[in-house]
Amino acid sequence: MANWIQLMGVGARIVMFILILLSIWSVAIMIDRRQVFKRELGPSRMDEIKKIIGSRNWDLLRSWAESNPCFAAGAILSAMGAESKDESVIDRAVQSYFTEQKLKLEKGLNLLATLAANAAFIGLLGTVMGIIQSFGILSSQQGSAMNAVMFGLAEALVATAIGIFVAVPAAIGYNLFSQRLRNAQLEASAIRDLYVSKVVK
Repeated sequence: MANWIQLMGVGARIVMFILILLSIWSVAIMIDRRQVFKRELGPSRMDEIKKIIGSRNWDLLRSWAESNPCFAAGAILSAMGAESKDESVIDRAVQSYFTEQKLKLEKGLNLLATLAANAAFIGLLGTVMGIIQSFGILSSQQGSAMNAVMFGLAEALVATAIGIFVAVPAAIGYNLFSQRLRNAQLEASAIRDLYVSKVVK
């Protein structure tokens, strides 16, 4: 068998091995992000926060925010930490908090997005290599190599299947985490605006 045919087969196997490693990596990221999001975001308890802000009991609000680890509570502490009744000052303080939290919470999500967009194409590369190997076997050994050709084609298609298997969970994970972060930020923004409306005169 020609060297280039063997090389295609090795290449296809390397692609599959890389995809399996990427799959393990993406699962590890999703498990890690799930734990971080659960710890950092927590239940927002919007109705409770609104009632406290509506009462203008700022000591109670600070105490509540310090004892409830959620995104909105962090925004409240940032707003109160600005120690100002100027809307722009409060807004900058909260935006700084949003940026800091976003950098921390989005860690690893870009990799999930990249895998979602490209894993299937990596798998397709392995498939193309496997098909080239199969046709190379067929042309070099003619009719006696049919079993080897069929095995090569099956192996090639497995690469595409693995690529899809990596891409789909990565896409789902990325979308779920991104949406949850977006919702948390929208809730925190609403709380910030309510706080500003009660503080700023």
